[in-house]
Amino acid sequence: MLKKWIIILFAGILFNGTEIALASPPNSGYSQFMQSLDSIVAGAVMPVADEQQIAARSATLSTNQLSQSSQAKQIVAVAKEMLGQPVVWGGTTPAQGFDCSGLVQYVYKQAGIHLPRTADIQFLVGRTVSLSSLQPGDLVYFTTYEPGASHVGIYIGNDKFIHTSFSKGVVAIADMNERYFVQRYYGAKRVL
Repeated sequence: MLKKWIIILFAGILFNGTEIALASPPNSGYSQFMQSLDSIVAGAVMPVADEQQIAARSATLSTNQLSQSSQAKQIVAVAKEMLGQPVVWGGTTPAQGFDCSGLVQYVYKQAGIHLPRTADIQFLVGRTVSLSSLQPGDLVYFTTYEPGASHVGIYIGNDKFIHTSFSKGVVAIADMNERYFVQRYYGAKRVL
């Protein structure tokens, strides 16, 4: 809506109606269009948000932030419940066991968020987050058995993340500062 007003206002200021009227035939569609713009701009009142609208918008933003925060807490809690589950290539449930992307997909689904099945495709979802801006619930990606995002985990805070540890054979907590993960870090995404 604001974009429309800016375009209309800009057109009215730029063309001011008079120069265009001289350059175009008096009954042309363009001339009629410019006359319409002049009448709209002349009678236009730009909308201004009042304090109640601003307060309502702030409340909505705060509610969204609380919602994201509660989703992040739920994701971390569910991920912690999966600790010790067996690691199984292609696994997507606690009954089967998990591979890395199956774990992430399952945990996020419990919070009502549907993600693609594999780590490389999951990496295409969400907003990129810098390593220094990680928050609990963010997804951290690593290049392991193939180039690109081939391993994923769920960041839980304090430089720790939950993932499927093939070396341990279970879902476990790892440290982002471990040499193995530092060398293979690929990026992070926020989907909340």
